[in-house]
Amino acid sequence: MAAKKKDNKPKVTKATSSAPLPSASNGKSKSKPSPPPKTSLFSCVFMAVVAFLAGVFTPPSLHVVREGVNVNPSFANDVKSPPVTGKIPPVTPLSFPLPPHVPCTSSNLDNYLHASPVPGLHVVCVDPIYLEVDGKEQPLSDSSDIGQTLHEVDSLRVTFYKGSHASPLRRRVKVRGNTNIDSGGVESIAWLDLKTQLIAELGLAPEGPTQQPWAVFTALGERIVGENDIISKEADEIGSNKHIMHSIAASGMVVVAQGGNWMWPGVREGFQRTIELAPPKNAATSKESHNITIETLSLKPLVLSIEGFLTDDECDYIAEKAGPTMKYSSVSLKDADVGRASSDWRTSQSTFLSADNDPILQDIEYRTGSLTRVPRTHQEYVQVLRYGTSEKYDSHHDYFDPSAYKSDKSTLNLIEHGKKNRFATVFWYLTDVDEGGHTVFPRAGGLPPVMSHSDCSKGLKVKPQKGKVIIFYSLDASGAMDPLSLHGACPVIGESDVKWAANKWIWNAPMGFVRD
Repeated sequence: MAAKKKDNKPKVTKATSSAPLPSASNGKSKSKPSPPPKTSLFSCVFMAVVAFLAGVFTPPSLHVVREGVNVNPSFANDVKSPPVTGKIPPVTPLSFPLPPHVPCTSSNLDNYLHASPVPGLHVVCVDPIYLEVDGKEQPLSDSSDIGQTLHEVDSLRVTFYKGSHASPLRRRVKVRGNTNIDSGGVESIAWLDLKTQLIAELGLAPEGPTQQPWAVFTALGERIVGENDIISKEADEIGSNKHIMHSIAASGMVVVAQGGNWMWPGVREGFQRTIELAPPKNAATSKESHNITIETLSLKPLVLSIEGFLTDDECDYIAEKAGPTMKYSSVSLKDADVGRASSDWRTSQSTFLSADNDPILQDIEYRTGSLTRVPRTHQEYVQVLRYGTSEKYDSHHDYFDPSAYKSDKSTLNLIEHGKKNRFATVFWYLTDVDEGGHTVFPRAGGLPPVMSHSDCSKGLKVKPQKGKVIIFYSLDASGAMDPLSLHGACPVIGESDVKWAANKWIWNAPMGFVRD
């Protein structure tokens, strides 16, 4: 694993802060140009040869970001003065909050882009601009109010980092609004027009029999809009075109997930980011909202670690509550394994706990939702696990591969033949373990398929630590099953050691186990 390097969290500008958006000025003077100086024939020939060689050895596509302008035909007869001339009309207060502004600075992009493309995870930079009829950008007024800025603009400059890839090759387009709309501003830009560009530039696949609809998120994981969301016709409502375009433009940086669910970008092994968890539902039973640090343990599969997520008291409470109902664990048998005993793979004890009427478990459920940025309705009940000396769980996948359950109609119906599946696992360590008991990922880093599912000698191993949780993703950002997410529980070695743990399985769609 690479040496740990703690990165600062993205520099965020609140929507009501004094930091203005970057100016869209092209910096060109409108004064009449002076005539060019005279040059000799030799100088002209020499310069031409140099330019030719530069073009041969330095292809322009490696350095120039290509731009295209989406021009509305109605603009040909619609000449409008730039917003910097004349008095700007007052801004009507919005009926909905704007997300924090995370500008696409190089330091912020370093917290989201990867050295290699990540399937299904895309970073998009959005800059509000004002365009003249001829496509030239005009500078915006010097306003510190982002609401005022969004009221002035009529277009967006959109830069695409497909696959969250830190590559010099990237696409940039301009999406223009309809100036015939009386309200003007960023809401004159149609979400449908921006959506069309996202699909074309990022190669987004539509919702299908085994594909969830894609979605757009803020840089901090707040969902803005999805592929097939119904757009409200009430202009001031959340979910309207006005709300969607204001939220996207105010965000500065957005993340598009093909699989439709938020996934924290891993960036690189050892990368750390600090995020803020939402306030607890039951403040009297849980600590106040606080910041936590997420560390990337592995990119393939994506495994993240968070220390101090649970308090010691919460860990003890979960184990104590689960104790009376613990039973030896079972497994969902694949077609090829029907007739075999669960103990062939798994020798632990387990039980499921509902958070109904339990303020402590409810707070942890909400905290888990805040950590993953995936709604509580996608969670299963918490599964509590107990491993005594020599007890283990051989390596397995948490997702359900439809091809392995063709004879199991119940499982196929549960997963809707592959459209629904377990997306991520949040694994809670409730005790320390002196020897053994590691969680192993035997294919971490792209290692080949295992010869023995009980082998704990290869791959990434995570040592149990009371209060720590890890998140590992069974599906990648595109929604496809990730075979590298193979994982297991290594045997507890110490004679006096007992490993208590728990996990939350999170699906890629609401499942009905947990309700808001």
